[in-house]
Amino acid sequence: MNKKIIITALSTLLLFIAISFNACKTDKCKQVNCAYSGTCKEGVCLCQVGYEGQHCETVTRDKFKGIYNINEDGTISGVAQYSVSIENGPKINEVVIKNLQNTLKDYPVTAVTYLDTLTIPNQMLPDSTIVEGWGYVVDTNPLQQHYYQHAILTVYYKVTNKLGIVNEYGSNGSQPSIWSKGL
Repeated sequence: MNKKIIITALSTLLLFIAISFNACKTDKCKQVNCAYSGTCKEGVCLCQVGYEGQHCETVTRDKFKGIYNINEDGTISGVAQYSVSIENGPKINEVVIKNLQNTLKDYPVTAVTYLDTLTIPNQMLPDSTIVEGWGYVVDTNPLQQHYYQHAILTVYYKVTNKLGIVNEYGSNGSQPSIWSKGL
C-alpha cells in the first residue's frame, strides 16, 4: 500500500514538473511580426515567394528595377553600350526587361527574381527569338543608404535568332554582360 502511495505521489510530482516546465517556455514568435503573409517559426520569419528581409518587409524584385547602362561584347556581336529598363512583371517575383541586347525593343523579356539572383527562363519571343540566362545583383553603395540605387547586375545570357544563330554573353569565350544602375 505504501508503494502505491509513493508511486502515485512521484507520478503526480513528475507530471507537475513537466507541465510547469512547458508552461515556462517562451513563445519565440510572440513579439515577431512578419509582413506580406510571412509566417513565424521559432522566432524567424518564413517569407512568401517574392519577399525577403528579417520580417519579409522587402519586395525582392524592387532591387532589380530601374534603368541600367549596359556594357557587353557577345560571341557574334561587337562591343555595345546601350540602356535597358527593368520594370514590374505580372507576378510579385517577376520583372520585365525591355530592350535586351539592344535589338529586342519591341519584345519585353520576363525574368524571375529570388534574393540576389535574376533568372531569365527559356522563352520564345513573338519574332521566334529564343532568350535564356541568369544574373546576380550587387549593391555598390558602401553605406547601403538607398536600397540598390547604385547596383551592378552581372548577366550571363544567350539569344538565339530565328535562323538558329546564337549570341552568348558570359560563355564560349565571351565576358558576361555588365549592367550598371545609378552610375
